Amino acid sequence: MLILYLVTILFDCLHAVYFDDYDHQPKARGAPSTDDIEFEPVMTLTKDKEKLISMKNINCDNFAEYAHNCTTEAAMSYNSVKKSPPMPGQVYDWCKAIRHLTNCAIDWNSDCKDVTESHFNEESIRGHMHVVNNICNDEQFLSRYDELPNCIEGSADAWEKCYAFFKSTVDEQKNTTHEWTHFETHFHMCCARAKFRRCTADALFDIPKTCPYEQAVTLQQFSAIVSEGDVFQNCDINMMYENCPGGDPRPTGKSLSKLMNKHSHSTSLSSESKVNVILFTFYFVCGLIK
Repeated sequence: MLILYLVTILFDCLHAVYFDDYDHQPKARGAPSTDDIEFEPVMTLTKDKEKLISMKNINCDNFAEYAHNCTTEAAMSYNSVKKSPPMPGQVYDWCKAIRHLTNCAIDWNSDCKDVTESHFNEESIRGHMHVVNNICNDEQFLSRYDELPNCIEGSADAWEKCYAFFKSTVDEQKNTTHEWTHFETHFHMCCARAKFRRCTADALFDIPKTCPYEQAVTLQQFSAIVSEGDVFQNCDINMMYENCPGGDPRPTGKSLSKLMNKHSHSTSLSSESKVNVILFTFYFVCGLIK
């Protein structure tokens, strides 16, 4: 049975590497709370009933003020000077802030597209939605995330350093052009994404007493999803990682082998836990090479 799990997940990994068209499907989600519904766009039919638009009475003449107000309102839900992963007790507020920013952007682009050229980047919106679907709406992931307070706290400084460099590099590229899929921009952003994942993996798996293996895999999964949110592009196509600034950021075969064999001889894990570790590890590997 374990071999069957491995073959199935390995096939999924290979499919993701060679055939993934980046059409991510949202995870199954629990019933939304009242607070969740509050931040969903209010949609209503137009008179011709041919399309849906959001009715928010937005002043489309001042994009900068609208964006500032959205950020301020989101900060009322989650406001942290640190960029490290939120503690489990704060992840709901973190998700609420992301949902609000996402809906703000969708509302502006829907209501103001005919009266102004100022708009939120569609790729950025899709990236935010990807994070919401794969973290905030994934109950199984959140249940594992609840076990991470010590791991998050112990790795916070290292994780934040990884993210600060990643974010700086990505923002520099995004600020130079609106065409984020341009070859050169795409190349540097994908290099930065791979380097960030390598950086967090090295940090998380180097502190086993603070971040036990299963917890490190879960937090690395969080890191991979966040990096996909910031760089929501298919980084498998036309990428020459060996030419990235600073060298190839992808993990070496030796590093991946070490991860896969970390618990191969462990007798402290139940059979079910071993299966979960293997499944998480395959996700981690797929996340690194995507």
